Amino acid sequence: MTNFEKNLFAVSSVCNGDHCFGEEFSKIYSFTTENISGYIDYFDLKDKSLLTVGSSGDQILNAFYNGARDITLFDLNEYAKYYVYLKISAIMSLSYEEFKLFFFTRSVNPFKENKSMFSKEIFMKLKENLRILDYESYLFFDELFSLYDNKTIRENLFDDDESRNKVILNYNNYLKDENSYNKLKGIINKLYFKYINGDIFLDKIDGKYNNIFLSNLCSITSLKNLRDLLVKIDKNNLKEDGSILLGYLWDISFDCNEFDKNWKDIYKMPIVRNYLKNYISETHSIKSSRDIMFDTNKKEDLVLIYRKK
Repeated sequence: MTNFEKNLFAVSSVCNGDHCFGEEFSKIYSFTTENISGYIDYFDLKDKSLLTVGSSGDQILNAFYNGARDITLFDLNEYAKYYVYLKISAIMSLSYEEFKLFFFTRSVNPFKENKSMFSKEIFMKLKENLRILDYESYLFFDELFSLYDNKTIRENLFDDDESRNKVILNYNNYLKDENSYNKLKGIINKLYFKYINGDIFLDKIDGKYNNIFLSNLCSITSLKNLRDLLVKIDKNNLKEDGSILLGYLWDISFDCNEFDKNWKDIYKMPIVRNYLKNYISETHSIKSSRDIMFDTNKKEDLVLIYRKK
């Protein structure tokens, strides 16, 4: 059995209710949980190279929208690659409204279910472009949509941490409005990326890049592991004058007296600044999902950036 066949068998088993494949299957993020539009302008991406997490595919789509051209994705989750190709083929094939109907779990009314989510009729409009782009991704989703209904696919294979529509649109430059979407649609056929399935903490990553996005990997490891990773990629993978998004943080504290004993050290900024003092060049507060939903002027999320001198 090939690796692809194993992947397809695993998702079919999960959709059929067999959840013993916990270690073989990792759920897919439908959209970014980070405010990418809030931090992306801190990076010079125009005609520059980028190494980034794969995840929902929104990092690569926003980076390409902002001018990045030599892009490499890394992700432990092989299913992320299939989903990235699904999104790219959807942008090629669908209108702005059709794209939202196909991918959003909620309709215009945030409390109403979107019955057109993962519609087989809409999938038929994009499947030919998906077949041309990446045949494995085509086989993957063509098999799923032929065997299962949209709710079974969405609820079993995708993470349920999807924000409200307003947040998704504001987090992503390419989805802010129809003109932005059509701008990306006009150039999406030029998007090419290299995909690496692996663990950036353990595996060797070849090549040097102008920019590296580590997203929220800092929240799933220790400060020591994060510092070891930064030392490694700074030496081996970051070009001169390059930049690293070394952390995207939600719950943080600048006051030692406010620390929750259960918090990881990455959320305790006095500790982080001391431990990573050689790798934090800048910090920027940006709007969180709550800021966007309730139109507040607070900036509750924080990004940590390293600039190579």
